[in-house]
Amino acid sequence: MVNETLKSRVLVVNENQYFTFPTGTTLLKITQNLYPETFYQIMSAQLDGQLVDLHTTIDKEECKVEFFSFAHPEGKRTYTRSLLFLLGWATKEVFPDARLKVLHSIGDGLFCKIERESKTLTAQEMALIEQKMRQKISENRPFKKEIMSWEQAFQTYSAQKREDLTLLFKYWRIETVPTYCLENYRDYYYGPLCPSTGYLKSFGFVLIPPGFIIQLPTSSNLDTLPPYLFRPKLFQIFQESAQWAEIVQIENVGELNQAIVQGKGKEIVSISEALHEKKIAQIADFITQRRGALKLVLIAGPSSSGKTTFARRLYTQLRVNGWNPITISLDDYFRSHQEFKHKKLADWERPEALDLELFKNQIAALIEGQEVEIPRYNFITGSRERTGQKTKLEPEGIIVVEGLHALNPLLSQEIPEEQKFKIYVSAITQINLDDHNRISTTDCRLVRRLVRDNQFRNSSAQEVFKMWPAVRRGEEEFIFPFQEDADLMFNSSLIYELSILRTFAERLLRGITPEEEEYIEAYRLYSFLNHFIPLSPSLVPSNSILREFIG
Repeated sequence: MVNETLKSRVLVVNENQYFTFPTGTTLLKITQNLYPETFYQIMSAQLDGQLVDLHTTIDKEECKVEFFSFAHPEGKRTYTRSLLFLLGWATKEVFPDARLKVLHSIGDGLFCKIERESKTLTAQEMALIEQKMRQKISENRPFKKEIMSWEQAFQTYSAQKREDLTLLFKYWRIETVPTYCLENYRDYYYGPLCPSTGYLKSFGFVLIPPGFIIQLPTSSNLDTLPPYLFRPKLFQIFQESAQWAEIVQIENVGELNQAIVQGKGKEIVSISEALHEKKIAQIADFITQRRGALKLVLIAGPSSSGKTTFARRLYTQLRVNGWNPITISLDDYFRSHQEFKHKKLADWERPEALDLELFKNQIAALIEGQEVEIPRYNFITGSRERTGQKTKLEPEGIIVVEGLHALNPLLSQEIPEEQKFKIYVSAITQINLDDHNRISTTDCRLVRRLVRDNQFRNSSAQEVFKMWPAVRRGEEEFIFPFQEDADLMFNSSLIYELSILRTFAERLLRGITPEEEEYIEAYRLYSFLNHFIPLSPSLVPSNSILREFIG
């Protein structure tokens, strides 16, 4: 019961002002008070540096709170977790003995599977699951949080036959485990849920055997579900990543940790790297099948996807096939900081941040057999430098270009399509924390970038976090729209990599304190990486894509 005699002075960051509420008031009540018309759009909050759900009460004389709406990345994560919790509940209601697996994101949705002994999921069964979910949404039932001891959580999920969770907890020895409940259904989720089922009004299903996609609203509008755009090439590479996980015989973090404890780390590294090498050799063979007209290989992908090392390894495989490749990085065509400011460019993630005219002129000259001097960009000084070395396309020559915007038509629209081979590279995670908590591909790339930029680009973790929203906007606008134009896709993720990256990233993340703006994101990644048992970097081969980030 709220104590009316004690008051709490609350700084609401979203409003940049103080409000006074009785001590013991929930954050949910505060949102309803401050935002009576739109409170349902607020999913979770940061209270005095901690990420919390809205059932949390204020219990100090003075505190600081920031509310996360669906438009905020953390708000969208909260909505997604809550929707998956409800999906897990409905699946258990319809198929008590089935196993729901949330596998990966694809577009504005998540691909899931329901594993059971009988036939593939039908449209009628999918409709029944949706009916159960919408009924519970109409009832607006609360998501209740319970803090269990480690032993209680282990026993609870053992009784539910959740081996994915019990194996995760086995090697993640913490004192307490947060658990959320809906009636008699319990599940563990990595982060808070929204207050109740009534918040989850916007979602849809697309049946894609052997599973389905649960579609999410876009960040711009919680109440609208846009038509779903299926990406067949991206879906195929996700399916391949699942096959790779089956080859290594690891599908979640608990199984990875168990293998490391059992001394199988070196074997996991070897198999993972061999899968990469085999795939790169196959891509080189596809390119070689088009020998004759082909002049240009374009390699694109989002930030920290491993394009540079992939290009080097493809170079080697092309040499094996009798080619004489020239490798070019689009990074070397960045405009100088001075030129960037002079032209009043918006950000570094746009194609216009590159000297497109110089790039196109040099590629055309190389194809015509002329000599050119490829520049080199110095990330420390922020300027292009001359190398003094001339390059020319030799007989059986081919140009290999890698960079964020390599598939953007702006860079090569003058070159005939038959002269180009396009490759899209991304780090698509092959394992998840457990059946219901997926590992975001974006989070993996962010950890990679934190480590790389600290080691090789003189950037602090805070600087990387500050740049990341602009990086993500640039990817959505200038990179992802062209991924389906690729002739082939390559998954640069390694099933063991977060066990390696944890060692490098932890000190960077721990260096960000609660007073700093980036703390909530740093703490989220730090807590996430704590699920992984570290693996020695000495096991990583010198030509591994991971070496691009750890050195």
